[in-house]
Amino acid sequence: MKRLLVPFLVLSLVSLPAVGAERLSVRLQHGGTLSAAEVERVLSLAEQVGRELTGLEVARVAEGVLSGRCGAQDACLRATAAEARTEHVLVLGVVPRRQGALDVDVAWVDTVRASVAKRAVVGVPAAGLAKELRPVVAALVPAFARKGWGGLVAPGPARLRVDGRMTGPGEVVALTAGPHEVDLLQPSGEATLTRERIPEGVRLRLEPRPDFLPEAGASQAPSRGKGLRTASYVTFSVGALAVAGSLVAGGLSRGALRDVEPCEAGQRPCTAFTTASPAYAQAGRYARTGNVLLGAGAGLVTVGAGLFVFDLLSSQSE
Repeated sequence: MKRLLVPFLVLSLVSLPAVGAERLSVRLQHGGTLSAAEVERVLSLAEQVGRELTGLEVARVAEGVLSGRCGAQDACLRATAAEARTEHVLVLGVVPRRQGALDVDVAWVDTVRASVAKRAVVGVPAAGLAKELRPVVAALVPAFARKGWGGLVAPGPARLRVDGRMTGPGEVVALTAGPHEVDLLQPSGEATLTRERIPEGVRLRLEPRPDFLPEAGASQAPSRGKGLRTASYVTFSVGALAVAGSLVAGGLSRGALRDVEPCEAGQRPCTAFTTASPAYAQAGRYARTGNVLLGAGAGLVTVGAGLFVFDLLSSQSE
């Protein structure tokens, strides 16, 4: 059967690709003003902060020291980060000042989304760089990349409802590492419920499984079947109500004659004609109404059952 009659029962429509933790690298710009020992100390400090604050895999890139200074130029920071070939790059621009103080431009570049977040530390003593750098980096780390967290992304225009919270299309949902209830909501209105285990430091993208993708030309089948099935339910229900109404009308017809005593031979007293005539007329009206409701109800019930059987057989033949 090529179409799904009950979409919410399909719990395996999406699958999570097997991926490892995303990587973080550090790049240092100092324009040749730092010694080799100072360069190594700053790089090691930045990498240590990255391991403490994030669930990412911290990688030392081969070319970690750059000349020049990007500063506030986002295009320059993106180009610098792209050379590292990691998903995240922490770019430090260090400018020495008098008496050993440092000005540090701190930028976090997400190379997957080409986003840049940056802050600056001004006049930091070299000995206090570790203390000043840690809160600045913590403020720049994406929520899903924090220690003990991961991320989830819906494919294309789809949306996610995770643990009861609705998200927008393309939004990275930050989740604590571990199991979560995930609803994938398609623009068509179909929803798929899954239970996913989110690893630390990973930005997962839900992808439709190829064996559940609809074939070309089959996109109209679900809407047709859904409408036909609904019509069968409505028709059958209206017919059943009409049959029930005919039974009520029959009861009222009998009730209208409950107090009427016929004038038969040897039976006295009996109900006078002036009283019995209106009662018989009312009972007749109830009886005719009941007959009409019974006939119409039986017809509608038959049509509704026929539509249901036709839809069921046609769906199995597709």
